[in-house]
Amino acid sequence: MQTSNQEMEKNNNPRKFEFPPVWEENGKMKELLAAFHSRHISPGNYDAKMIFWTDLIKRYCQHYAKANFSLRELQLQFMRGEQIPACLETVIADMAQRKQIRLRSEYEYDPVNSWSGWLVNSFVKRPLSQSWLKLKHSIVAEDMGARSLVEWIHVDVIQHLCSELETKVLQKNRGKLLHFEGFKSICKNCEMDIHEICLPLCLITLQVRRLIAIEFKIERQTKSIHLIKIPANDHDSPIISEKDHAMHNLDMTRVGLLKQLEELEEEIKVNDTKARQYVKENKRQLAKTYLRKRRLLEKNHERRSIALHNIETLLSNVDEAQNTGVVLDAYKIGSKTLQNVLNESGLKYDNVDEVLADVRDTIDQHREVQDALSNSNADGAFVDEDDLEKELKELLGEKEAVLPNISFSNNNKPEIVIDDAELLAMLDNLEVADETISHASFRTKESA
Repeated sequence: MQTSNQEMEKNNNPRKFEFPPVWEENGKMKELLAAFHSRHISPGNYDAKMIFWTDLIKRYCQHYAKANFSLRELQLQFMRGEQIPACLETVIADMAQRKQIRLRSEYEYDPVNSWSGWLVNSFVKRPLSQSWLKLKHSIVAEDMGARSLVEWIHVDVIQHLCSELETKVLQKNRGKLLHFEGFKSICKNCEMDIHEICLPLCLITLQVRRLIAIEFKIERQTKSIHLIKIPANDHDSPIISEKDHAMHNLDMTRVGLLKQLEELEEEIKVNDTKARQYVKENKRQLAKTYLRKRRLLEKNHERRSIALHNIETLLSNVDEAQNTGVVLDAYKIGSKTLQNVLNESGLKYDNVDEVLADVRDTIDQHREVQDALSNSNADGAFVDEDDLEKELKELLGEKEAVLPNISFSNNNKPEIVIDDAELLAMLDNLEVADETISHASFRTKESA
């Protein structure tokens, strides 16, 4: 069963929250909507009912992508027919005791619930806020309506939303400085559908985690988020500096000039159209008026185009200088690392030169040793082979024969070369070819 308010919300809001199937059971829901009895009467029913409402509240926050809620909001959302849940105040108290939810005022002071934040809240901020609340309640009596409007933060839901923002938005837009409206547009483009009321709470949480930097502005005594800086990397300082402001102003000026140029182009077209129309109607004076205005607009358009070009040149130069600085830093780191490696390993010019000189001396010594070993026999005395052959022939009574000079041609066949003197000597030694016996023959017989 649904109330008329829920039906109107369903028509106006396509993201209508879907209740569990038990919501249609009258008897069961009558028990769940009733106030809690004492736990010692039926611990099982008490715990089951508490788990049902705890899970339902968490599902409600996740469905609408918002971590903040109030008792009054839940009463209206979970109203069944004319019956308002009478148990929600007990549920909220139990969730607060279990640290599942926190007061929004406390969460804004200390999103991460750190020890330093607890000290500040306990001794500075919380006493001041409690004093203000006491003063307020002394003037206006506290009632159930005021307590039901107190906002709470679901811890698990807001942590999940912050993680999604970091993954879907921050990692894809590093190094940007954005207005709050521009950041909301980026969230929509990145398919990050987060409730507009909960987005500032998530941004405050991310700032405390040092993932972004936030700059606030005060307008009409209302503090709101103005600028959001997403650091370029994890080592970049999450602080909005003067350089960031200067770059942001340049970029905003560029965007403004682009918008003005578009408007001027539209006005130029309008004046040109009107001038042509009056020329056709033979209204020359009116046509001249619009032509003059068109020329003024064209000159204004030219000046603004030059200004836009100069600003874009400045932005390009700044970006190039930043990239050059990154490269130079890389050179410095590489040079320092190489120097440390050389110092640790002892690789210096003097040491290397000494080592190479020692290597050369060692090689020379080794070569001398090898030469000495190869040019000596076992007993250390060197004997020439030619002398040995000569001495052997003398022992045998042989004379050293004259050997002809032999040269080798390219086809590896020996060729005998004999000069004239050798040829005449050979002819003299030849015996006579007649029947007489030469003196040499007689000498041979006598010797026999």
